Amino acid sequence: MNALELSDVFQQMHEKKRYNELFFMIDTCQAGSMVLPIKSPNIIGVGSSTVGQDSLSHHGDHEIGVYVIDRFTYFTLDFLEKVQPNSKATLNDLFRVYSTAEIRSTPQYSNFNLFKTRRPGDVLITDFFGSVRQTVLFDEEISPLNKTVSVKKLIVNEQNLDSQLDSVSQLPF
Repeated sequence: MNALELSDVFQQMHEKKRYNELFFMIDTCQAGSMVLPIKSPNIIGVGSSTVGQDSLSHHGDHEIGVYVIDRFTYFTLDFLEKVQPNSKATLNDLFRVYSTAEIRSTPQYSNFNLFKTRRPGDVLITDFFGSVRQTVLFDEEISPLNKTVSVKKLIVNEQNLDSQLDSVSQLPF
């Protein structure tokens, strides 16, 4: 997929009202070439490197002989792993971890003017990452093909589950 195709996908998604706000992140050489053409509203995009610049690896696995993570992704994950569901960290806080000395490339950002509803400093990381979703648990197996099945459901908050419930190996459908 090239930059114009991606930009077209976002435009179609906007026209069909498939998103309210969208955060797009890409880690590849010359990632800015994928971010800059985005013209659809309410999208914040960040790429790991500018046009003409490489995105470099952080470390490799000597046993298998390949690099396993790029520097941009490494520092992004390091930041996100510390974010709690009630965090007040914003996108600007995430963007501050992208030190060009550390990631050895220059991140490229989309036109923030396209994100009309809020500025990056006002957008909580948990709006896009690490938020807690409501979970619906059913006390019997359901089938998506049989719409007449009556089930009793229990709505719970994932934070309150702790070790009360075991996960199932596969969903029933």
